[in-house]
Amino acid sequence: MAIAPVWFISHGAPDLVLRDQPATQFLTKLRLGDIKGLVVISAHWFSRTDLQLNVEPKPALMYDFYGFPDPLYSIRWPANSPAWLQEAVSDQLLLAGLAATPVKRELDHGVWSPLSLMDPASEIPLVQISIPATFSPSQLWQLGEALQALREQGIGILASGAITHNLRALGPDGSPVPGWASDFAHWLEQTMAEGDRPALEDYRARAPGAVESHPHDDHLRPLFVALGAAGADKPQKLHDSWDYGSLYMGSYRFG
Repeated sequence: MAIAPVWFISHGAPDLVLRDQPATQFLTKLRLGDIKGLVVISAHWFSRTDLQLNVEPKPALMYDFYGFPDPLYSIRWPANSPAWLQEAVSDQLLLAGLAATPVKRELDHGVWSPLSLMDPASEIPLVQISIPATFSPSQLWQLGEALQALREQGIGILASGAITHNLRALGPDGSPVPGWASDFAHWLEQTMAEGDRPALEDYRARAPGAVESHPHDDHLRPLFVALGAAGADKPQKLHDSWDYGSLYMGSYRFG
């Protein structure tokens, strides 16, 4: 089996699965390919201090949002998280000196919203790990590096977040893209392509529009895990579109 890829997916608003927009159409057509399993990192699961691993074998869905159309709360997706995959991820983290605390929880919408479009029958087993809130971009990169060897076992890595995420700057469909958002997205893509790790880890000080694009950086943090897991693999842009004016839906594959 070939080395499994790494993905970073901008998952957008929770109602992504209900709307007919370019990113929805893209994810509906995107398939994960011939992989044995998937490790998922979402912008919507932060643990206070320790690294955590979801050991719920048949996790239900968490509707971690409010004010959206009723059909969104009726969506079901039969996720499967087998013990062999949980153990493979836990063991690999331990080899890197990272002990993951086992917990049981539902899947947040950063996981099920894009994956229910990409893998609607839930054919690929998954396990989700948390993002420790105390981890810096450098530590998240190292977390990704700890997962890198799983790719040789046919286990892919999927990080779900957002390239730009400023909820106060969202506008109606068709709104013009703010300059700070386009400047940041361009800088980030160029810097990823160059493989400039120091600049990426210090993006908040170096990137134009960084603070406006991420008043809080929760949705960008999964990207650093993806970059670490990618190793020397360069990003291949799979999709770019804008939603609600300032929300960049960039998605990438490594390897």
